[in-house]
Amino acid sequence: MTIKINRLLWLGAAVALLQSGVLYAMVQQHVSILRDGTDITLQSEPVDPHDFLRGDYVTLRYAISNIEAGRISGTVPATDGPADVYVTVKEGDGGVWTFAGASWQARKDVPSGEVQLRGRTSRFANAAAYSPLRITYGIERYYVPEGQGRVIEAQQQERKIEAVIAVSSAGDAQIRALKDNGTVLYEEPIY
Repeated sequence: MTIKINRLLWLGAAVALLQSGVLYAMVQQHVSILRDGTDITLQSEPVDPHDFLRGDYVTLRYAISNIEAGRISGTVPATDGPADVYVTVKEGDGGVWTFAGASWQARKDVPSGEVQLRGRTSRFANAAAYSPLRITYGIERYYVPEGQGRVIEAQQQERKIEAVIAVSSAGDAQIRALKDNGTVLYEEPIY
């Protein structure tokens, strides 16, 4: 009986340690991008959803969220369904970064002054060259303090909110801060 209890305790401890390790890895990846990533600023576009069950958040969309299929170079994936798209941006007027190019494969030759983001599209089969593909980057939702979501959405309708994005060398992105007319509204803490 004692041996069986000891095994269960060890098994429980191992499971808890594994879960803690996975959680730590997720936090560490987020922190790594914020600490070491290249900062870019993207202009957001208004979106108006709200979810009372998940708390206050702001939904963000960017000019690089819809890209015409014909503007994506490289070999189209063999099967339809979710696929990675690598989008390069460059700094434009006023410090806002804009679309520079897109490829189905990660580019190894990203020009100096450009940053590559890894996005994802859900469907692309039979898309005409002029058809926009919806690209998501994992930076479309930003949680804010209770009661602030509607305020930011209202500000976004009046004037566009800028999102400062940290981008890792692999193209993964995290929202570092939200700005309104150059003033920082919220900044993501590293820990």
